[in-house]
Amino acid sequence: MAWRDTIESLQIELADIRAERLRQSKLEETARQSQRHQLSQIAQSLGIANLIDDMNSVLLQGTGQIEAYNSWDWPETEPEADLEILRLADRDEEEADYVSTVLTWEEHGEREIAVDLGYAEDGIYLQVNEIDIRLEREALEQALVEAFREELQV
Repeated sequence: MAWRDTIESLQIELADIRAERLRQSKLEETARQSQRHQLSQIAQSLGIANLIDDMNSVLLQGTGQIEAYNSWDWPETEPEADLEILRLADRDEEEADYVSTVLTWEEHGEREIAVDLGYAEDGIYLQVNEIDIRLEREALEQALVEAFREELQV
C-alpha cells in the first residue's frame, strides 16, 4: 500500500475514533449535568440552606457568615487562595461534584459548621463537619445541633 493510501486509511479510522470519543464525552457531560441537578434538588429538599440560616438567626442573632456553593461553580476567593484551588483542581479533574454550605462566626476564635452533599464512589453522601450522616432531614438537624455544641464545646 502506498504512503498516501496508508494515511488516508488512517484518517478514516481516526475520524471514527474521534466521533466515538465525542459521543462518549457528550454522554458523560449529560450524566454529570443530571447528577448536579439531582444534588441541587436533594439539597433543596433537605432544606440545608434554611437550616443553616435558622441557626445563624436564632443562635447567632444573624452575626454569622453563610457561604453556599457548588463544586462546579467556584466561589470568589482571595488571590493567594486561587493558587491552592487550581492546584487541587489539577490534581484530579474528574473529582465528584458536591454542594457545600458553610456557617462561620467569631466566638472565642473562628467557628465553622460545614454541610457537604455530594457523590462518592458508592453513591450520594451527606456530611456535617466531615462526619457522614444519613440522607434524612432529621439526621441533618441532629448533626447540626451536635456540630454547634462541639464547636462551642458545650
